[in-house]
Amino acid sequence: MQFCKTERQREVISRVEQGKSQRVIASELGLGRGTVVTHIQAVKAVAAKQGYSPDHDYTHPVPEGFTVKGVSTYYNDEGKPVGQWVKSLSDKEHALRVALDHFKLGLKDELKGLAKPVPKPKTKKHKSRMAVTIVGDHHLGMLAWSPETGGDPWDLQIAQDTLVKGVDKLMQSTGDCAVGVLLNVGDLIHANSLKGDTGSGTALDVDGRQGKTIRAAGNLFQIIVTRMLQQYDEVWLINARGNHDPDASLWLNEMLRMYYEKDKRVKVLDNFNKFIHFEWGKNFVVTHHGDKIRTRQLYEAITRDYAEQWGRSKYRFAWTGHIHHKQAEELGGLTWESWSVLPPPDAWHSASGYGAQRSISCVVLDKEHGEFSRFKVGIEAL
Repeated sequence: MQFCKTERQREVISRVEQGKSQRVIASELGLGRGTVVTHIQAVKAVAAKQGYSPDHDYTHPVPEGFTVKGVSTYYNDEGKPVGQWVKSLSDKEHALRVALDHFKLGLKDELKGLAKPVPKPKTKKHKSRMAVTIVGDHHLGMLAWSPETGGDPWDLQIAQDTLVKGVDKLMQSTGDCAVGVLLNVGDLIHANSLKGDTGSGTALDVDGRQGKTIRAAGNLFQIIVTRMLQQYDEVWLINARGNHDPDASLWLNEMLRMYYEKDKRVKVLDNFNKFIHFEWGKNFVVTHHGDKIRTRQLYEAITRDYAEQWGRSKYRFAWTGHIHHKQAEELGGLTWESWSVLPPPDAWHSASGYGAQRSISCVVLDKEHGEFSRFKVGIEAL
């Protein structure tokens, strides 16, 4: 039961443990027998990954959040197991190890808080204002070939150049704010793993090896954060976890946190939860990638789980990505917005007829008055 991930799996496995046959379980739950088998196999796969598979004499599971790296079992002359050695590795640690070498080359410096300090700007700032630059699904590492897509090209270099230019142009209009926020609403990185696929395993059109993308991400953040530190008194970094990069965004955030650990002017918000929130005076902002959740569910989750923050605030915002185009709606005291993106459609989306206006935006929040102003730069200007 401890290896079940869904309520349906718990319903199936609880009946298995009662000794019921697959056919009986299928009848009780109104499922096909093949579906019951699939649920059982899925739970067994999770258990085996954590070191529990009695059929193979694996009976010493590692804690949740860890993955078995190797199992050595010792048998006596009768073929019975008499000893076992289980080596484990945390999922997070594994992701960091894979990414670390490439990422630190992109940062061009050692990790662990050794980012070179940037002089604080001398110009006077509005202490009550925050400039939030919202990066829609940027898909760093995606490949779009114009003859195939019928639109603009997109590759690793174009993605880097376009984002740097976009952030630069927005900063020209918001340099009087005390705090600058770089808010990535998810899918900043196109592929989640070295296999070039999404978090759910869908194959993608990628521009070269994943190592190149990881290195580019490090370099991109170093450039943008340095320029923001030259403009604002303080910089906040927010990286929501998308459906393309649920794991990649975790190591990205941890690397940034480590790199800027000793820079008191840089604040990296945790992204272990799919919901990330912050308060700025009377403003309350929640970001979520927007995948696998409807706007009504978003509203219900925010009012239920963040009741204290809701009560303290007057202006409440929910900012998402995922759908690649602009939408907005007022939901009982909450303003929800989905933000536009800079990349063009890839081959699959182009062939399916998807497309939208491409841009990057910045919202200036005032502690007392809520949204003070907003700026948008279209792709044509970049």
